[in-house]
Amino acid sequence: MSTIYGAQAPRGRGHEGQGGEPAERPAQGENPNGEGAGAARGKRRRALTVAAALLVVATAAAVMPFTPALPVKGIDVEGTSHLSPEEVRSAAGVAEGTPMGRVDVGAAAAGVAGIPWVKSATVKRHWPSSVDVEVVEHVAVAYVEQGDGTHLIDPEGREFTVDAPPPGAIKIAGEAVGDEAVRADAVAVATSISERVRGQVMSIEAKGNHNFVLKLADDRTVVWGAAEDNANKALALETVLQREGREFNVTNPELVTVR
Repeated sequence: MSTIYGAQAPRGRGHEGQGGEPAERPAQGENPNGEGAGAARGKRRRALTVAAALLVVATAAAVMPFTPALPVKGIDVEGTSHLSPEEVRSAAGVAEGTPMGRVDVGAAAAGVAGIPWVKSATVKRHWPSSVDVEVVEHVAVAYVEQGDGTHLIDPEGREFTVDAPPPGAIKIAGEAVGDEAVRADAVAVATSISERVRGQVMSIEAKGNHNFVLKLADDRTVVWGAAEDNANKALALETVLQREGREFNVTNPELVTVR
């Protein structure tokens, strides 16, 4: 008696397809009809749309300052005393209506710094529509008169322009005109004199390396001596100007003499 056995199924993972091939399984979150794949494609399209919109906005923001959409509407000037704001604006060379992004602040600052009265200049954009120019002017503490005009001198002893002396600048005369070392000492004396009284000092005459004499507005004189201990001598000068007398000597500021 024979026994007939049926064919046994091959061993392996379950849920296989015909012919022993593994059956496809839907990805997690998807159903066999493909609805999950469509949703993923939709998300990708939305992400691409948002990215494209952001790119357009960023491009517009980068380009706009260089277009007439953001023009210069005003140029604000600060720090001028001797100069007028109009002189500074003209030297800056920035025309109203220029796109803000096209303003060359370096060239504008160089143009302003080229004015003899300007010690330094700073130019910057003030978004959205103006340009700020900050000026530091030279201070004329002294001047010398020469053949080509009146040379103004700053506290560092530098001649910065030929112009009419402003109020408060003290004339330097005598040997200081032609001798740079003596002139430097005379400028140091002039710089030490306070704003309160410098208007009463008409000139500083150098009669030698260590002999400076101040001429006052009322024809009185003050013998200063050498350009040393200037701060204390300047204080003594303020005191003696309130006293009677025609000639004062502050060579020793602790022992002032009057004649």
